[in-house]
Amino acid sequence: MAWLLIISSMIVIWIAFLFKILHGSYSPSKGAFVTDSNNGGSAKKRNVLLVVVHPDDESMFFTPAINYLTSRGHYIHILCLSIGLSSPKPESTNSRGGR
Repeated sequence: MAWLLIISSMIVIWIAFLFKILHGSYSPSKGAFVTDSNNGGSAKKRNVLLVVVHPDDESMFFTPAINYLTSRGHYIHILCLSIGLSSPKPESTNSRGGR
């Protein structure tokens, strides 16, 4: 039952962050990422680095954020930290347990 609470909490937090990213520029707060207060509130193009662990994470989880930021003219750079294996190394098939 605890795992259900953890998963639902993570989904709620993810939706809250997504809402903040997509609608943060409409709020008058100073912390909006896509506005530059020194330039009269006009949008300033920024470099955004997205660090992911698996090769398909950016397409599965960050597509709305990437689409929003690129539509506003920001530059997106994606860094994938992976060792290139699709599955863990298989254990030795020797029946004696040796290598």
